Order: sequence, then structure tokens, then C-alpha cells
Amino acid sequence: MGAALLMDSPGQLLLPLGLKTACTLDAFHGAANGAALDAVRSLLQQPSPVFGLYLHGPAGVGKSHLLQGAAQAGTEWVPYLDCAELGSGRGDAAGLGLASLPDAFVSLVNAPLLCLDNVDTWAGGQDYEQFLYALYNARLQHGHPLLLAGRESPRQLPWILPDWASRVTACLQMPLRLPDDGERLRILQAMALRRGLRMDEEVARYVLRHQTRDMGALDILLEKLDALSWAQQRQLTIPFVRQCLETEAGA
Repeated sequence: MGAALLMDSPGQLLLPLGLKTACTLDAFHGAANGAALDAVRSLLQQPSPVFGLYLHGPAGVGKSHLLQGAAQAGTEWVPYLDCAELGSGRGDAAGLGLASLPDAFVSLVNAPLLCLDNVDTWAGGQDYEQFLYALYNARLQHGHPLLLAGRESPRQLPWILPDWASRVTACLQMPLRLPDDGERLRILQAMALRRGLRMDEEVARYVLRHQTRDMGALDILLEKLDALSWAQQRQLTIPFVRQCLETEAGA
């Protein structure tokens, strides 16, 4: 889930909306991506040992979870922005005109950490890349780190501004991978437990056999199962889960 920007006057950016409160760093599961979690935590140190960190990998690996977790980890305001929801650089170079409105994003420069998700969607848009380049330089001057994420490595993206391409590829790049079946099973059970739901291994295996293995989508499914189990006072059994899935498929 992305962020809506609230402006109270030119040059002042207020708190973004849309953070998922369940996406905390403590709730991030996945031994396969433990190094990425450690790297994100390092950005929260004062001063941070790393200026720019770029996480990349396919959908469902936990990139957005880590960025939103970082945004909620400290006592100070840390903006999380979903670039995909703010506009696409590809084929929409005018878009929001971010490069022509630098004064409106003073808050982004001054924040102790800035989290930009799906930044790869801005590749190929000159206005967007110029905005990122200016933002990068201003934050570097203040010593305020950047946390970026996208599906592809920044080296593989069609950037058109050489100066920005040089900056973003200089970031520490960490690939994230999808969990294997055993890890996914444990993660699903842990996600259920976090909601107060007891999910036996056989039930978890059933869910993974019959549903997408994207962990974000599974989290949405758990939210629905949680509401239905509460409303019907039912435990998470295979017959109950099957009934819920069939009802949703027929809706």
C-alpha cells in the first residue's frame, strides 16, 4: 500500500498515509533475506554506516514490508512513498512534474530516512530522474540515508540521466529471493500466529497448495480468514478454509 501526500502549504510535506501497521521489522520473517533485514536496521542507526541501500527482487519477497517497517521503526517521522502510485516515469514524463516542484519536498530532504518503493517505475522519465538526482544529492549533503526498492537491479534499468544512473548504481544493492516451500510454510504460520490464529501445518500446506504463494497476497487472505473465523467462532481447519476460499471464488 502506498502513500497519499498531504500538503498544507507550498514547500511543506505532511505525513504520508497508507502504511500497513503490521509491516514492522520485528514481524519480518524469512531467514533467506536476513542480511537485507540487517542492512535496513543499519540505516536506522545514527549516523548510518550506509548512505544508500537498494533492495531488489520479484513481487512477494518482502521489499515493501522492509521499507514500511523502516518507516515505522523509529520515533521520528520517516516518509514511505510508493513511486508507482505517484506516477510512472515510462511514457508519462510530465506526470506530477516533480522536478519543477523541488520546494514542495523539503520535508523529504530533512527526514532522517527516506523510503522510496517501486523506484524502478520512474526509470525513463526525465522529470522523475532529475527529481531523484536532486533529492539524492541534497540528502547526501545532509548525511540522511536513502532506502530504495524495485523489482530489478538498478544496473538493469533504462535510466536516461547518466548522473542519476551513476548515483543509484553506487548504492549498496541487495537482492531478495522468494522463500522456499519450507520457509514459506513457517512464515505463513507465523503470520497467522501474529493475528492470534492457530494454523496447523496441514492447514498451512493446504493454503499454499490452493492459493498464490505471494506472501503479500497470503497476508490479505489471512486478514479475511481472521475476520471470518471471528465472526463464525471457528478454528482454522481445512473444511473451514476450503469453505472460505470457495465463497470468495464465487463472489
